[in-house]
Amino acid sequence: MPTCIALLRAVNVGGTGKLSMADFRAILEKLGYKRVETYIQSGNAVFETSAKAEKVASDITKALEKHLGAPVGVIVRATDQLKRLIDSNPYATEAAANGALVHAAFLAGPAGKEAEAALATIVAKYPARRDRYTLDHNAIYFHFPDGAGETKFTGKTLDKAIGVIGTGRNWNTILKLYEMAKNRENS
Repeated sequence: MPTCIALLRAVNVGGTGKLSMADFRAILEKLGYKRVETYIQSGNAVFETSAKAEKVASDITKALEKHLGAPVGVIVRATDQLKRLIDSNPYATEAAANGALVHAAFLAGPAGKEAEAALATIVAKYPARRDRYTLDHNAIYFHFPDGAGETKFTGKTLDKAIGVIGTGRNWNTILKLYEMAKNRENS
């Protein structure tokens, strides 16, 4: 059975969107997904389903809204999509040196036409930051040589700039999720 990776936006971050991973697993299992496993508290799950990614994202979104009483952004990727993202990382050397300084934003769809200019404007507005980015269809790669804590590439800023919602993960988390997904497919 195919493996999916679900990435939730803005849960258990800054005191908002409280969702225990035990509750998240139970919700996914109730939806009929198999071999559900979560990773850290930021809303990451790996599971098996034969449903299409769009349906999976829609079903999880509805179930979480019912459970939490508020909407939660849900991005779903298949194992091969995660592998392509990893293989295409323009900051692979930096990621190998320190995966916490390299991130990827998973987008709910392709970035809007104005996204590249809007992202460049963010960089230009904060020249003291050395943040770098590469826009790649439905993902944005970031290198934060000064750390991610002070970056201006935040959720709301990015949503406005690129025209779709997204959720970011550091490179260490991305590699762990891929390892979890790949191990399922090999077992």
